[in-house]
Amino acid sequence: MNIQLQTQKIPVGISQCAVGDPVRFNGGHKHSKVCTQLLAHCFELHPYCPEVAIGLGVPRPPIHLIVSDRLRAVGRDDPTMDVTDALEGYADRIAPEVQQLRGFILMQKSPSCGLRTTPHFKADGPDVLAHDAGLFAARLREHFPHLPLEEVGRLNASYIRENFLTRVFAYDAWHRYVAPDPRPARVIEFYTAYKYLLLAHHQQLTRELGQFVANARALEPQQFAFEVRGKIMEILANLASRKDRTNALMHIHGHLKGFLSNEERAELAQLIEDYRLGLKPLSAVLTMLRHYLPRSPHQFIHSQVLLAAEPAEMGLCDFR
Repeated sequence: MNIQLQTQKIPVGISQCAVGDPVRFNGGHKHSKVCTQLLAHCFELHPYCPEVAIGLGVPRPPIHLIVSDRLRAVGRDDPTMDVTDALEGYADRIAPEVQQLRGFILMQKSPSCGLRTTPHFKADGPDVLAHDAGLFAARLREHFPHLPLEEVGRLNASYIRENFLTRVFAYDAWHRYVAPDPRPARVIEFYTAYKYLLLAHHQQLTRELGQFVANARALEPQQFAFEVRGKIMEILANLASRKDRTNALMHIHGHLKGFLSNEERAELAQLIEDYRLGLKPLSAVLTMLRHYLPRSPHQFIHSQVLLAAEPAEMGLCDFR
């Protein structure tokens, strides 16, 4: 299975205020140039504003989340205004649309869209009990537990952006290659193609997934596919470390060394070591590996997604 990056733009949801539309409670916006000028090169952005969609209008009385019998969205100044059911119902109604998306970018701290930074207040005072998801975002996560989600503000960091891109690319590839034909053999092919990339994100979880995949017959095919997709997305949610990437690169070096001269093996090993030490970029190693790749007759190594274009190489990580 040779997995190629989608040549068409990948559909991704986004909080509407982040694309520059004045839909915030105060009539303003939170335009993110990273999203609209950088990520839009490969993402087809689909904007959503849950609070406007349920009829709150612009401008509108602000809402916040309180912890009472359950988490509720109520008016900050008028606690009798409760829009909990409306926000969750909206997320339920658009679930068929979101099913077609391959990621969702959410506005931080928002009582509807925040992913991990929304304050949850005590019902009887100003104290914050926790920072977690807004109601709309939480409902999305319930409906689509494997959908890549990220907050707008965090995407300003190149390493967070790279991770989100990697997850969206993987989720999109799953829907193109596996979803139409989720037989265990197809699932295993997908896992095999992602094996070294997964190792670069978390070695132990990848080994555990390998053991799980080896026992494919223990589960009904649809459940097996669902579980493997979830584990893949969980692994990719971990930031790839230089140490784990080096380990994955050395695995590829080990596969190729039988097809290289002594000088070529030494040069490649030194380049990987220079990457480990922070002296050379990842792209330099990948370029050399790709140069030697045609010498191997084995499909396994040719299918490795780790050797495909990285987000940084595509110009999607640096932004000025």
